[in-house]
Amino acid sequence: MESNIDRAMLEGLRAGLRGAAYVPGDGGYDDGRRAFNLNAHQDPALVVMAEGAADVVAAVRFARQRGLGVGVLATGHGVADPCDGGVLVNTSRMRGVSVDPVSRSARVQPGALWSDVIPEAQKHGLMGLSGSSSGVGVVGYTLGGGYGWLGRKYGFAAESMHRADVVTADGEQLKASVDENPDLFWGLKGGGGNFGIVTGLEFSLYPLETVYGGGIYYPVEKAPEVLDLYSRWVSDLPDEMTSSVTFLNFPPLPALPEALRGKSVISVRACYCGKPPEAGEGLMRPWRELDGPPLMDTFRTIPCGEMDSISMDPVDPVGAYGHVELLRDLSPDTIATLVGVAGADSGTPLTSLELRELGGALARTPSDLSPIGRAGSQFIMNGIGMTPTPEAAKRVQSYLAYVAESARAHETGATYANFLELEGATPERVKAAYSEEDWKRLVALKDRYDPENTFRFNRNIPPSSDAR
Repeated sequence: MESNIDRAMLEGLRAGLRGAAYVPGDGGYDDGRRAFNLNAHQDPALVVMAEGAADVVAAVRFARQRGLGVGVLATGHGVADPCDGGVLVNTSRMRGVSVDPVSRSARVQPGALWSDVIPEAQKHGLMGLSGSSSGVGVVGYTLGGGYGWLGRKYGFAAESMHRADVVTADGEQLKASVDENPDLFWGLKGGGGNFGIVTGLEFSLYPLETVYGGGIYYPVEKAPEVLDLYSRWVSDLPDEMTSSVTFLNFPPLPALPEALRGKSVISVRACYCGKPPEAGEGLMRPWRELDGPPLMDTFRTIPCGEMDSISMDPVDPVGAYGHVELLRDLSPDTIATLVGVAGADSGTPLTSLELRELGGALARTPSDLSPIGRAGSQFIMNGIGMTPTPEAAKRVQSYLAYVAESARAHETGATYANFLELEGATPERVKAAYSEEDWKRLVALKDRYDPENTFRFNRNIPPSSDAR
């Protein structure tokens, strides 16, 4: 992999960087290429630890001169196509954040995490459209069409973008907004990293300090009853309430709540962002009336800075595989299928099988690029299995395929771009994340901004001339 990068070229690049550049065997190389998902092994020819936009420009130009592809890594979440043999631009050192309380907006560098943004925004009673974990990078999440517990009220995070600074495949720096390069701006808002590397992003914040949220957990044996109630409960929820229902298999770890430790459960998790937050309590009444007490109920009014507690996502790197499909409904037949593949007698090796509710603002933006295919989908179904051993990995991957096939009659054929990772990010699945009209427009953008597919280590949208 180092054969295409001789020492003189490398030293010339290093001399112009504020950051650092590593090739295999260098100290710093392994840390620079490491992903959050331990199954995402990357073997780039070169890792550039960027400390400013000029470093990003230099890395892209270097890659183009050597005929190498370019990948980007900030937190290491969501690796779709490992950057093997290419130039990996690591932006984790670029974590600048500024908040403007007057315009209710934030500006971030490409390595900033939501945990960097939220405290600064909350000083002014504001909140961004973060995902289920604040440890995720803002830019990658946003460009992929991320959404979290505020999604049904405010939409995909990409819809809140104001402008972006972008390094294109030819190593030029452009600004993208509704007024400057509007075609590029449209493609960035859900098209992932296919058109350039974003070195600065500005987006809206919203006046919100507290929400009502949490999870209510039942033994997995109650899954048919819980899913039946959930299907009826979500049918008339206000947009201020975003929810999910999830099969969970907890390991017997001491750090977990005793009520859940080592148990298989089904959980309803939700967040109400209306005013006053306490009004969300009334929406939970059907669950308080369900026969039999839950194993645990964590619903309460919480500061926005504590929203991570709703999902309880892992905070440390783990090895996992996942698969995502979109469902058209939660009919009795769909419920029976879900219970069969994830219920008490299923023998599932998956850690979780989650159904995230769509609708609301997530379904009301026909003029914007959608990362979910817009095919009449009501739920995102996402299965994840932890893989501590190669044997576990094979079993999880096989079972994920089994779940997808079992639910085929209830799926719309669309998928969700931001959840596509590793083997799941096939060309067919990436295309299924967009409508046919949007896909044609995305390919045309790729032809214009990256005709050689320099940015290909991602959820790739190939140019029309790409014969791969």
